[in-house]
Amino acid sequence: MHALLRRHPVTAAFLCGAFTLSATACDRHVDDPAKSEILGKAIEATESAESASTHSAGFSLAVPMKSRTSRDSRGNCTATLTYGTSDTVDVIKVDKDVYVRRSETHLRGEERDRTPEDLDALIDKLRGRWTKSPAEGPDAPDELTLCGPVRFHSTLEQGWDDDPAKGEPTTVDGRKALKLVRPGNESETTVYVATEGPPYILKIVTKGGDVPGTTTYDYDRPVEAKAPPAEDVVVAD
Repeated sequence: MHALLRRHPVTAAFLCGAFTLSATACDRHVDDPAKSEILGKAIEATESAESASTHSAGFSLAVPMKSRTSRDSRGNCTATLTYGTSDTVDVIKVDKDVYVRRSETHLRGEERDRTPEDLDALIDKLRGRWTKSPAEGPDAPDELTLCGPVRFHSTLEQGWDDDPAKGEPTTVDGRKALKLVRPGNESETTVYVATEGPPYILKIVTKGGDVPGTTTYDYDRPVEAKAPPAEDVVVAD
């Protein structure tokens, strides 16, 4: 017999291109720090935030991709990832449990090696419902990756010159920021960093490259993560 849901390598590939996470900056001084120094200090500040929310919109292999995630330092999290127009995964992590709701399109892609009858039965059982799994151990679902802590790709700090940062003052959603641009042969990265309060990143825009898109960030807001109603939950086996 098939298990209710099997962990599948396609899931990891689906999740990998979802985010372009990065870091922020600090207030400018008379002797302006280098851009790489700003980003280094920003990474440290951002990773220590009590809570962070990210909203990404872009493309992967020319297919639209959107994600929205909120997580806090206690491990609570809510997340939604949409690939294309109907391939959607929702995740809620509360304490030691994680709940995942997969759209029919996502289930048909992840479980396509089942027999048609078995697949239809699985979809009927899970349509609109959440599977409950432990948040730790071998049975934790792959989709829990969406709720991982904010960490930054090492390439973000690479490729910036060491000259003093002469970023352009601007605002992001009403917050004062410094706009830093890193041009490249195939892509261009623009980082907007807060210049008031904690040195958080406010927005990253990537043009060109494999995963172009925009990610915006918000911080220090409560994460409203609640378990779904019991009647809408199926325990994964």
